[in-house]
Amino acid sequence: MSTRTSSLALTLLVAGCGVDPASQPAVQAGETVACAPIGETLLPVCTVERDGDMLILHHADGGFRRLQVQGNVIAAADGAEVATVAHAANATEVTIGGMRYRLPMKGVTAGP
Repeated sequence: MSTRTSSLALTLLVAGCGVDPASQPAVQAGETVACAPIGETLLPVCTVERDGDMLILHHADGGFRRLQVQGNVIAAADGAEVATVAHAANATEVTIGGMRYRLPMKGVTAGP
């Protein structure tokens, strides 16, 4: 009996390995925002956690990025990578570390 259960569990585990994380909805609590690796289509699969002037952007694959927002300036909160900011219709696009994020914030600029 336990062999059948183990086989079923292994089959389900292997079947789930082929799932593209970008096709799955984000599971963290918070506001959903569009994100994607540079060059790929933005999809609403990342979530935002707000902690004072800090934004923590959670990726669908479990990764995350921390940004600091001070007034109208947004910058990387950690690491050596620089955030670049572009303005889209009713949103701000932030690019950092090979990822793009579309945040529902207007008038934000890149910081140091």
